Formats: sequence, structure tokens, C-alpha cells
Amino acid sequence: MRVRDFYIWQAGEFDFLWKSQMLLGVLLVLTGVLIAVFPALLWGLVAAGIIMVGASLVGSAWRLRRLERRARGFSASETFEW
Repeated sequence: MRVRDFYIWQAGEFDFLWKSQMLLGVLLVLTGVLIAVFPALLWGLVAAGIIMVGASLVGSAWRLRRLERRARGFSASETFEW
């Protein structure tokens, strides 16, 4: 099946794809304009991004620690389901 045929058959179901890409592009352009107008906004966005990445890493490490404690007594045959 060619790509053209795929889009002819599935055009209605994947209509949201181009809309979400368009929305993301517009949001990125607006963010760029706001950063150009207000340069202090850049360090705020960078700081917020670093805080979110750090919080995600702490949360995932905490979850892995809980899983390790729960699985500490399992043998190798109990960890896999056949």
C-alpha cells in the first residue's frame, strides 16, 4: 500500500495529526516571540524545565527503590511469567 492510498483511506481518523502539529508550531513561535520581547522569560523557562526534569528523576528513582524492595525476596523463576 502506498502512502497516498493510506491517507485516502485513513484521512478521517488521522485528522488530528496535522492539527496537533500546527498547534505545537504556533505555540513554539509564540514562545519564541515572547522570549525575544521578554528575555527574562528565557531563564524562567529554563529553570522550570530543569526543575521538572529533576522532579521526574527523583520520582522515578523513588518508584524504582520501592520496586526493588518489593522484589528483593523473589527468585529468578518467580520474576518471569511463562
